[in-house]
Amino acid sequence: MDRSLLYHVSQMVVGGGLAMIAVSNLLSGTPDGVRLSIGSVLMIVGGVGILVGNGYHVLNGNIDRVDLDPVSIWLSVVAAILIFLAGVLSLLG
Repeated sequence: MDRSLLYHVSQMVVGGGLAMIAVSNLLSGTPDGVRLSIGSVLMIVGGVGILVGNGYHVLNGNIDRVDLDPVSIWLSVVAAILIFLAGVLSLLG
């Protein structure tokens, strides 16, 4: 498997997980409705930015610029799995 593609896809998952956690924070704000906080807005912007930026690299085939060792790649994959699970659990809970 291509390590640079795996890295970019795992970073896209991290961006999606951050956005999910922030949306969950916004939706669970107050009984009256959505509570807008600067932290949640910044997490959404950052998560979508990570998602779009890495997606752009993957779609354009510009993924060869990442030269990381295998340990860093697999740590990125494990972190992506954990933050995705945290995002799903925060939306469900």
